[in-house]
Amino acid sequence: AWRVRVAQARQEIGSRIVAALPGQTGAIANALITGERGGISSATNDAFRDSGLYHMLSISGLHMAVMGGSVFYFVRLLLALSPAVALRFPVKKWAAAVAIAASLGYLVISGAAFATVRSAVTIVVMFLAVILDRPAIAMRNVAISALLILLVWPESLTDVGFQMSFAAVVALVAVFEAIRARMQGRAEPWIPGPASRLGLFFAGVVGSTLIASIAVAPFAAYYFHKSQQLAVLANVVATPISNLIVMPAALGALVLMPFGLEPVALAAMGFGIDMMIRIADWVAAMPGAVTYIPAIPASSFLLMVTGGLWLALWSGRVRLLGLAAVAAGLALAPTMPRPDILLL
Repeated sequence: AWRVRVAQARQEIGSRIVAALPGQTGAIANALITGERGGISSATNDAFRDSGLYHMLSISGLHMAVMGGSVFYFVRLLLALSPAVALRFPVKKWAAAVAIAASLGYLVISGAAFATVRSAVTIVVMFLAVILDRPAIAMRNVAISALLILLVWPESLTDVGFQMSFAAVVALVAVFEAIRARMQGRAEPWIPGPASRLGLFFAGVVGSTLIASIAVAPFAAYYFHKSQQLAVLANVVATPISNLIVMPAALGALVLMPFGLEPVALAAMGFGIDMMIRIADWVAAMPGAVTYIPAIPASSFLLMVTGGLWLALWSGRVRLLGLAAVAAGLALAPTMPRPDILLL
């Protein structure tokens, strides 16, 4: 019975979104809130895919992190406004607990697709680390998340989405931990000013896009034989719009929907989505946006993945040995035998 009620609630939410935002704008907004992607046209899908923004059309780790992180930030901010509460109680842990509940609620509303469940598990593990006074962003938490998923769904190990998402997360966490270790080793702590924080935000967008793109490149080449060459350009422009406008507005729409005030938040969400569509169309139409890659042998793929894992999991100079495995994999990539005749 509860599944019927959830399905009815999702349908009602979707109809109100589409009523406020017609066309492809509403279809994308509906996909980002309820997980229903049937209204997105093939032309829009192709534009987002060729521009490297396709990951923004499905509820994944990026959207779950922004949604849960926004709830965590605002709840902690509200609790911190009262010194009597902030000085006596663990408001950070309270905010993390509320963020867990909000992330699970978003998972239910989004339809609980497998990729979304995977992202929710990772986010919940990270907020649990906050509650347990452990670092939220740590390789241990990534390993726990992967272990939990594989215990319940062991077939995920061969799922391309699982492999690519955890490859990106492992690479990002490895770089973050290396930077954190370097900063902790400084004699004097560095406290960035407002201008430095803004610069760090955009540097983080560019850096995370580059790192994630490099991490998933062997998987894209082996499974899909394609590479989006201008994905960094598209993500540098579109990611701040998604993080600062689209997803916070989606959260606002869900909060205001019981009061019938969601058009206010949906208008802001639609504005951000329209900009994302323009960016996707613009980048996808550029020459060389998509490169097709010939098939590579399995040995090449395994060597590149092994080298990447070695780089991410080891510390010190010994981690550089992973570059040798990556180089060997790249050297073997062109050795795949080519057919003399193709029958179509």
